[in-house]
Amino acid sequence: MISMRKKTIGEVLRLSRINQGLSLEELQRATDIQISLLEALEADDFDKLPSTFYARSFLRKYAWAVELDERIILDAFDSGSMITYEEVDVDEIELSGRRRTNRKKRTLLPLFYFILFSVLILTFVSYYVWSYIQTQPGTPSTGNYSLVNSTTTSTTSKLSGHDQTTTTAPSTSEANSVTILGEGDTILVTYKTSKDVAELQLSVSDTTSWISVSDTDLVGGVTLSPNNKLAKTTISKDTPVTITLGVVKGVTLKIDNQEIDTSKLTSQTGWITLTLSSN
Repeated sequence: MISMRKKTIGEVLRLSRINQGLSLEELQRATDIQISLLEALEADDFDKLPSTFYARSFLRKYAWAVELDERIILDAFDSGSMITYEEVDVDEIELSGRRRTNRKKRTLLPLFYFILFSVLILTFVSYYVWSYIQTQPGTPSTGNYSLVNSTTTSTTSKLSGHDQTTTTAPSTSEANSVTILGEGDTILVTYKTSKDVAELQLSVSDTTSWISVSDTDLVGGVTLSPNNKLAKTTISKDTPVTITLGVVKGVTLKIDNQEIDTSKLTSQTGWITLTLSSN
């Protein structure tokens, strides 16, 4: 129900504040006016205000905060008259619900702005990260395939080497006609030559090693050292001889001045079976 009533400035201010769902503490934060002065305005006790200038300034701020027309408030203050107020009668329950609604709106509004601000920041960061990734040089996908191929090649090489060892494929040098089979502590050496005999030389540089050659004048063995670096003997065709090396590393073997590769003798002591054959 709507009715026209006359009320004082203070009554109009107080009713407007209540209808807005504002407490005096909330109004103080909105207007920067002390609570005691706000109470004086609502009580029409303008003598408690410092001066007429401050009274008008406080009334203007109060009117703004509760959405009143400041001109009506100031005209009533200047003329000392009451204000004709259009009042809607509402019960206390409705008024209380309105206050809660207004407070809820004021409470949710900062949360809304916070969420909006957070979403904007997240969007900006996501765009920045996406732009950064797009500007980075891409890694060619062929790199992975190269790695696989390299690994496969290496594995194939190892398997190939393993197959050679397992099948004891001969290592042959066309220039010196020497064929070597085996590995570990024993190898078989075949020397193809048109001659009936060949000269075998065993030498060391800084190593000391006991050596022997079966079916030759070195069958009893001899110690090679830096003071006795060289030993020679003659072997015949179709009569295999066994060469014993007490220390393999550092001993050099030559047949008719052609060096025999002993790299496949991987143990400390080794044996070499040497055979002369026809071309």
